[in-house]
Amino acid sequence: MTFARVDDVAAELGRDIAADGTEAKQITKWLRRAEMLIRNRIPVLDEWCKDENYRDIVVEVESAAVARKALNPEGVSSTMLQIDDGNMQTSIDSSRSRGEISILDEEWDMLLKRVSSDLATAVITPEPVVIPLPHYPYDY
Repeated sequence: MTFARVDDVAAELGRDIAADGTEAKQITKWLRRAEMLIRNRIPVLDEWCKDENYRDIVVEVESAAVARKALNPEGVSSTMLQIDDGNMQTSIDSSRSRGEISILDEEWDMLLKRVSSDLATAVITPEPVVIPLPHYPYDY
């Protein structure tokens, strides 16, 4: 069972998805794949999701990743329509043109924020270098 549900993806897409339809089955499979990607990088996901705020972040990331896939399942990067002498070409954002479930870098930053806050940060400050002033012979 994934943290995000088909209803979360439907809200992300802005349309209704029948719970017993083919699209719901497909989205459920994509949600499992999205969560598998997250679990591969964050093996303690269940423990972290005990925090309700973090679980909301996971739901948002999973549903956004699946919505990108649902909007462009074939991974088309551009389309061109030509009628007589005129043509029109549209390009699709590169985040949606892969055709695979993918978690964006910004989303990984949100998911891994907890890891970076639990670790101590080391700050290295270099020693100042003293450069002597030049000696001017005529007292300038």
